[in-house]
Amino acid sequence: MIEFGEFPKMETDRLIMRRMTLNDVGFYFHHFNNKQIVEGCCFPGPDNLEAAKEELERYCIKPLKENRGIRWGIVKKGSKKLIGTCGIYDWNKTARRAEIGADLDPAFWGQGIMTEALRAMLRYGFEKMELNRIQAIIDSKNIRSIKLVQRLGFRKEGVLRQRTYFNGQFRDDVVLSLLKKEWTNS
Repeated sequence: MIEFGEFPKMETDRLIMRRMTLNDVGFYFHHFNNKQIVEGCCFPGPDNLEAAKEELERYCIKPLKENRGIRWGIVKKGSKKLIGTCGIYDWNKTARRAEIGADLDPAFWGQGIMTEALRAMLRYGFEKMELNRIQAIIDSKNIRSIKLVQRLGFRKEGVLRQRTYFNGQFRDDVVLSLLKKEWTNS
């Protein structure tokens, strides 16, 4: 059974995907309080820096330490500034399945950055983590993210009706998945 061990820093043509640390708390606080990101993930941002620190530890640092997932900070080459994150979590080693999540500063939308990052992450998941199934659960109103994972080969499996309660309304989530046999390493 795979163990993470050392953090797997990755590079693509334009990106560096690196470990996040508590030094990234300022980025985390501002990024996850961006109205468009909050709306896309249906999860309210942290109220203050202390709450941001706790969330950063829970969602970005501890999963690797506890060998149950991994989250990368995304940086454009030639810069040190984080522009987003992506990760693999809820890793079930026996069933060889996991879920993915990703977010990107809206200033960088439409440039193929998240496609590039997710391709590298999927390759890692299927090749290094030996996953057979990777799923994404995305708010039904987040059409950009749904189309992104579909371009990467994910297939819609169904809708989890009114699964989330956000901003005073019940919201549907779309379940999409990609199996290793369907994945093309492009």
